[in-house]
Amino acid sequence: MPHTILEYSDNILDPADFGPLWAKLHPVLVATAHCRLQDIKSRAYRCEAFRMADGDPGYAFAHLTIRLLEGRNPEALAAIGQAALEVLKAHFGATLTGRQCDLTVELVDMRKAAYFKATSCRT
Repeated sequence: MPHTILEYSDNILDPADFGPLWAKLHPVLVATAHCRLQDIKSRAYRCEAFRMADGDPGYAFAHLTIRLLEGRNPEALAAIGQAALEVLKAHFGATLTGRQCDLTVELVDMRKAAYFKATSCRT
């Protein structure tokens, strides 16, 4: 926790190298969500089959879902969402200026009673 899942259209103009995105996003989550860096898990999925609005092939999107353990107040959630959106805007700058593009962030509460974790021991 947290888990970040990025879904993006296959017509983005920015490189699909998400290492730099995670390198910026993870410290933001540590600072705003007050989580441990080693607990953050991120992945990205390219969407080849998608349609936006009227189907114009120039439309692009990136949607970031951040799954967090429940319990944060609305102000904390707003801070996390806005900070994550700023990271997306910086990463997808070429697409924002070169295409009709929507960047979105969705925060999803994970119920503590329904989240189970095992961690290996490393020395």
